Amino acid sequence: DSRALTFFAELKYIEAAEVHRKLLKLQKRVLGPEHPETLENWDALADRLALGDQFVEAEAEYRALLKIHQRLHGPEHPGTLSTQFSLADLLRDQGKHAESEAEFRVMLKIQERVHGPEHRDTLGARLGLANALYAQGKYLETEAEHRASLKILEREDGPEKPGTLSMCYKIADCLSKEGKLEEAREFAQRAMEGRRKILGANDPDTKYAEKLYQELSSKK
Repeated sequence: DSRALTFFAELKYIEAAEVHRKLLKLQKRVLGPEHPETLENWDALADRLALGDQFVEAEAEYRALLKIHQRLHGPEHPGTLSTQFSLADLLRDQGKHAESEAEFRVMLKIQERVHGPEHRDTLGARLGLANALYAQGKYLETEAEHRASLKILEREDGPEKPGTLSMCYKIADCLSKEGKLEEAREFAQRAMEGRRKILGANDPDTKYAEKLYQELSSKK
């Protein structure tokens, strides 16, 4: 619907959601709840609700949609995994970190089995899991997931790519939380120097790394 696109472009997510909701009601009656066009619009409705901070409604729509995808396509289908990722991300946004962790763990196993550990979707699921763990204060487990990602990124992208350096920063942060200050400083320094080289001294990510390194350097 062009009105939904207009509302979305204007960041009017609630208005866009209402357009998608009305269309979904019609599609369910005419096409059926399992038709591809119905599912596509259903996903758009959930996305708009999430963007509009209507988390409870968005979660309900994602869960309903996920059940249909799982029944029709199975757990390994891209549509299933995409909806599950959206749900897990939304759960984290609501502070439901244990539930988010559970969803990301399921996804990570599937992505590793289907695509392998180096696929971008697998790395995305691993990062989502790490974020859910971090939010619960599980820094040692978070560190382990980030280290696994770092090895892959170093090998696939190189040691000085933004994603690789971002993972160094995240590891430094975890190590700091664990009280492993010397090793934390090493990773923070690597992130700082790498970002200065490829992003420049004034880039916000460079400044974040500098701040972390300075904070760590001031500790004993």
